[in-house]
Amino acid sequence: MLKAFEQQALYFLRGEENPFDAFVVPDKPAHAFAACHVEAVHQTQFEQICRVIDKYRTPDYRGQQQLHDSRVLVVRGVRGSGKTHLLHILRGRDTVAPEVWVCPRHYDPGFPFAEYLLSELVRALLTSEDADAPARLRWIARELTRRLCCEAVCALNCPEWLVWARPSRSRAMMPRRAARRWADREALLEALARERTVRLPELCDRYGLPPDAAWALILRHVERTELGTGIAVRMRREVILAFAELTMRDNPTRLAALLEQDFAQPDAAFPPVRADWVTQMLQTLVETLAAVGVPVIIALDNMERLLAPRGPVDNAAAQAFFHGLAHTVDQTRGVLLMLFVERGLWNEFSGSISSFAEQRLRQGVRIRDYGCVWDLELPPPTPEQVEQVVRRRMTPLLARAPHGDQLAACFPFTVQEVRQIATEGVDVLRTALLRLRDRYDERVLPNGQLDQRALATTASPAPATDDSPLPPTADAWERSWDEAVANGRRRFGMSRRVSFNQELHAGLGRWLRAMIGHEVRGWRLSDVRSAVTFGDHPIFGSVTLTVWHSGQHGTVRVALGPVLGEGRSMPKDLEVKLSVLDQRPQLAEQLVVLWPVAQSRIGVEQLPPATREIWNVAATSRPVSLCCLTVTDLAWLLEFPAWFGERVAVRLSRPSEAAEAAE
Repeated sequence: MLKAFEQQALYFLRGEENPFDAFVVPDKPAHAFAACHVEAVHQTQFEQICRVIDKYRTPDYRGQQQLHDSRVLVVRGVRGSGKTHLLHILRGRDTVAPEVWVCPRHYDPGFPFAEYLLSELVRALLTSEDADAPARLRWIARELTRRLCCEAVCALNCPEWLVWARPSRSRAMMPRRAARRWADREALLEALARERTVRLPELCDRYGLPPDAAWALILRHVERTELGTGIAVRMRREVILAFAELTMRDNPTRLAALLEQDFAQPDAAFPPVRADWVTQMLQTLVETLAAVGVPVIIALDNMERLLAPRGPVDNAAAQAFFHGLAHTVDQTRGVLLMLFVERGLWNEFSGSISSFAEQRLRQGVRIRDYGCVWDLELPPPTPEQVEQVVRRRMTPLLARAPHGDQLAACFPFTVQEVRQIATEGVDVLRTALLRLRDRYDERVLPNGQLDQRALATTASPAPATDDSPLPPTADAWERSWDEAVANGRRRFGMSRRVSFNQELHAGLGRWLRAMIGHEVRGWRLSDVRSAVTFGDHPIFGSVTLTVWHSGQHGTVRVALGPVLGEGRSMPKDLEVKLSVLDQRPQLAEQLVVLWPVAQSRIGVEQLPPATREIWNVAATSRPVSLCCLTVTDLAWLLEFPAWFGERVAVRLSRPSEAAEAAE
């Protein structure tokens, strides 16, 4: 009877996907990702990392001195050991309060490291690309505003509460009405402490405090508690009120425009320098999140893509990266930085890590039971763990198979077979999954199908070529490029343009570098520097510099800068971009302003009035020109580095072919 059940199950499994085909975790796993997870794999490392994260969670935050020092945690493992899998499981774990995970997808050494982290943190807070991001942001805003409202109401005495609360309709029996309204205050404080499902404006209104009065009370409370005119106080006040406005007035604009604000004091003789602005904003955001028990974890995965996009390690980029990492540890508090890196690549980084950076990397985080944790190694799986993986992946299929409950949990394998696969030369889980995939097909597919597939693979010999790999077909280029542009357009629809400032400069620089040596109207491009920073504004003060040579006219340096400010920030952005021509020593002789537009082209007369006025003054006295970019063009630049790195730089061996493909 058991043999008959097994045969019926095999017939059923032939129509299902191979459960062991999923052996590589993508950057953004599907919802079914958790169904493949086995807790026993890397359980010790998972527990240690969770304990480290919990140390950065401050449940009763009152001041910056409670923040833990910023530290670096390195997670190492060979390729296929499960680093990305572990990261996704950590990000998806269930916690009382949410966590802000910042996972950058690019790195450009031209940008100061603190600005790099700040823009990535703001994007993680504001973008809706992550399905959980909007709910997480509103949770943070709600809890912070609830705390502000509770403190503001607690500070009111009885006469003050009677002024702020809803006035009585009748003057009769005033003492009794006053006592009742004072009881409403006590009830409101209790509700603020326990209610989590009712919107805060509705909750205040229920106990006699109108939403407009509650908002005005919060404004007054922040002005009274955040005293001073310095940049740190003004910045903290702006961040707090931006979160509060999102909750009380459902207005995300103020919060979304944080990076575009100019916090320099109008009457200050010396405005804050760029580095101070960035460090203070980063620290302010971390403190604000700590006030509601939300830790900030900056996790850098796929270090090959960040620091070795063309195969060999980019030593200059690696040195800038680790140097910036060390300075972040010294200059901030409350930030946990995690590096998920391949073991061999980490060994290659040794020459790029100075003694200054190495000392900061090794400081680690001290946690109970484990001591000082800074470098975690992911070991190979044990046979028992591989057996659990097989059971986890086969259980959903056997639950639907006829008489599946009568079969062994590892069917179509035996326990001995699984353990044999796990012990014969398996150094990482991915190797075991690949062997299980092939053995599964051997057991499930009809006799002869595997032989036919192998014959089809070997019957068509590879065409004779030289040592250079063949470029993809034109159709393949077009399909992959269309997918990249569509992804860029989708990302632009989920966040403000300014949050993509660094990636746009990286894309612009990477594309122009592919054009080095080409001529345009007698001018030859000879050098490109992406993300060159200038001035004191950390977002608007960046351009990409190009150097052009002509036999008749000599050398000209041209700066290209996209205007990403929106609304009231647009004139400020243009003004900062124009100031690149006034820098001393001189950075560029000409400026090309890249202008994002909805349609293909616009004239200067169609610019907003304030922006048009600035442009008209500049155009008459400076060597500037305007170049319109559509949303498709911006998406093109945004996705170009990843697309070019994956499909051109590795696949094409001749620079001329790479440049031709880029065109």
